[in-house]
Amino acid sequence: MKRWWLAALSGCLVSGVQAELKWPDNMGLVVRLQQSPFVGGETWQRIRPMLLNKDGLAISRPRWSFLEFPAGAVYLGLGLDDWDHDRGDSAELKDMKALDQALNARLGTALRAGNGVFTLELGQDMLAHKGAQAKLRYAHDLVSGRVRPFAELQWLSADMTDYYVGVDADEVTTYRPAYQAGDALGLKAGLVLEYPLTRNLTVLGGVNLTGWDNAVTDSPIVDRDSIWGGYAGLNLLW
Repeated sequence: MKRWWLAALSGCLVSGVQAELKWPDNMGLVVRLQQSPFVGGETWQRIRPMLLNKDGLAISRPRWSFLEFPAGAVYLGLGLDDWDHDRGDSAELKDMKALDQALNARLGTALRAGNGVFTLELGQDMLAHKGAQAKLRYAHDLVSGRVRPFAELQWLSADMTDYYVGVDADEVTTYRPAYQAGDALGLKAGLVLEYPLTRNLTVLGGVNLTGWDNAVTDSPIVDRDSIWGGYAGLNLLW
């Protein structure tokens, strides 16, 4: 699993797939808000890029589609973890070891199915925890690509889960026992919006709710079973 993305890319190139880099003709920036699951954690913010859903694949993050076919595409990308490595600036957890920002290499495939799109994406961190994750999502097109509810099943490897919610022996206190997390599953559901203001300017928005299983919620540094999130911003088409 540690080198799945290199093996997959090498296999595609060896099989004769012709990769052509296509620069996007639009770019947006959104402010993302995310509730912290950590004890004493505050809602955190991040600015991230976001693309319009022009190809009908319901993928808003920048990517390189190196194999395209009528029903979908196979793509590569880079992205940050959805987890806050600052633990929500929790004053109660400041004595724990600082975490690094993770950067994931992503390999995914998107398949159109009627008015919806199925997406399977695998991620491998290259900097911090070196853990893996997988996301299986279905997004349904309600209003011509402008309103899309979605549901997403997430899997986190034990390395990744333990990095964020584990408690090492040297971090134990009277109120914080040691904890080692295993693989985790989460379910995320939400709604994505795109509303054009002009021919070249579009408002972007979304809301979501994510729930995690016991591998996450049993941790002594986690005090929420589910967390909400959302974002808002603008996209420019040129």
